[in-house]
Amino acid sequence: MSKLSHVLEAVKHLLFRLDEILHIVVAILLIALVFSMAFYTVTHFKVCSPETVLKVIDDIMLMLIILELLWPVLKFLRKENFSLSPFIYVGIISGVRRILTIEARASIEHLEGYYHFVEIGVSVGVILILGVTLLLYESTRRGKLDDE
Repeated sequence: MSKLSHVLEAVKHLLFRLDEILHIVVAILLIALVFSMAFYTVTHFKVCSPETVLKVIDDIMLMLIILELLWPVLKFLRKENFSLSPFIYVGIISGVRRILTIEARASIEHLEGYYHFVEIGVSVGVILILGVTLLLYESTRRGKLDDE
């Protein structure tokens, strides 16, 4: 091996190590973010009103989204195969979160008109598409695993 190939191998090894370190930092930051959000949510829940309950549910759904984003990072660190499933779950949770927010806002503020119904309909459509995508993706993935 030439000196250049040794240098390139060393640089490549360094880059892989840096990538691994950055993934660990990202995982720690995501977990810290969820803990800080949980602490904030618990400490700021003072009055049991529809607005505060809505805010708590919204915060919990956001924490679930963040935790779902943690899975691909952990799978990378365990050297497991990449999966789209956590990202599809994030889309589904986000859609449900959006529907809950719109519906709660509409009932609290007594909204008139059909705009919020259209928005809910679009969110339901996105959730259905993501659900079908998840089913197809998982069945295809299982089929490939069974073939191996």
